[in-house]
Amino acid sequence: MRSRKIDTEDFFTRYFRYIGESEAPPIYHRWTALSIIGALLGRKVWLPFGTSEIYPNQYIMLMGSAGARKGTAINPGRKLLRLAGYDTFAADAVSKEMFLADMGRKNTELVDLDIETLVDDNPTETYVIAEEFNDFIGQGDLPFVTRLTKLWDNMDEYRHPKLHGKSVYIYKPTVNILSANTQQNFSMAIPPEAIGNGFCSRFLFIHSEPTGIQITFPAPPDLADRDWLVERLKRIKACCGGPMTIAQDARKTFDRIYKEFKPIDDHRFQHYSTRRFTHLLKLCIIIAAADTRRVITTADAINANTVLHYAERRMPKALGEFGKARNSSTAAAILDVLNRASEPKTVNEIWKFVSKDLNKYAELQDIIVGLTKAEKIQLVKIGRKQGYLPLHTERTEWDDALLNLDYLTEGEQE
Repeated sequence: MRSRKIDTEDFFTRYFRYIGESEAPPIYHRWTALSIIGALLGRKVWLPFGTSEIYPNQYIMLMGSAGARKGTAINPGRKLLRLAGYDTFAADAVSKEMFLADMGRKNTELVDLDIETLVDDNPTETYVIAEEFNDFIGQGDLPFVTRLTKLWDNMDEYRHPKLHGKSVYIYKPTVNILSANTQQNFSMAIPPEAIGNGFCSRFLFIHSEPTGIQITFPAPPDLADRDWLVERLKRIKACCGGPMTIAQDARKTFDRIYKEFKPIDDHRFQHYSTRRFTHLLKLCIIIAAADTRRVITTADAINANTVLHYAERRMPKALGEFGKARNSSTAAAILDVLNRASEPKTVNEIWKFVSKDLNKYAELQDIIVGLTKAEKIQLVKIGRKQGYLPLHTERTEWDDALLNLDYLTEGEQE
């Protein structure tokens, strides 16, 4: 009886059981699990979409303060993927030029001194896992940001001229990214111009506050859970190849989701709406494949919409004040301080945290006024203490029929 239950169990339910009690937020674990399946699938499975195809590659960035345990969520997924035999990881430390050159060498043979040319029909896949995303992307490198933006689109080929004396040719580049960052470091790494080039519409920014959970001695995972997950990953790779289809009775649900989505009320995500449905379909491919299916159902559509919706609710907060003002990194630091505060913070108390980032006290006052007018923070009085705390506004929810809260863990709904 036990073995039959395991064979039919949902991958993500078992994944959370394997993780057990964790200091990392559940939403981080959810997206790590989604990411490793997407990387495992690569271009082996796709969804026909008009005259093109949709593949399950994703760019995911876990966002939160330095103590949010982002690496704690990433590491178990990476280990499981290695145990399942996946080995197409990008180098841990590599220059931006060599990242492209290394992709050009995958499944290629140097046939002359000028170009690296493909000799077989295998797509070029790479999985970037960067717990410190800035170490990978650098600081303010708009050309590299633009290249990554283009690579998300699963083009048939990518050519880059003259890197170290050679032109790089990449056949069917397929890039997955699972990364982590803080608001302050993100503001330093990504030029504000990236907002307009599609960067913020391709990355999924998964934000969470620290859980506050403290586990002095974490318990080791159950080896039976680990082995089950590894075997399931191997089955996914073996069974899920070729085109996926959408069940006929699911198309009405997809139509509703596509047409009823309300854009994120943040100008930095103005282009996200045009790719939101693509993100949804990528998730549906992954969720169906997790059950070793190649038919996407109504339940898959609703579950994917639920997971995506709860990530989208926090995306503006994930970016803090990036791209909004001259002192965006300082404003992001202030929001981080207030989000972790247990009582209102006065301007003088806030100054202690950001005084090294500003030239004078008046600049802090201007930032506070700007955050207040933008309805990010509010002046409150609790007891005898008056100061600032975050302002949380109500968000428009989906029709209940298009969400399945039972699919999420309790922590993901917060």
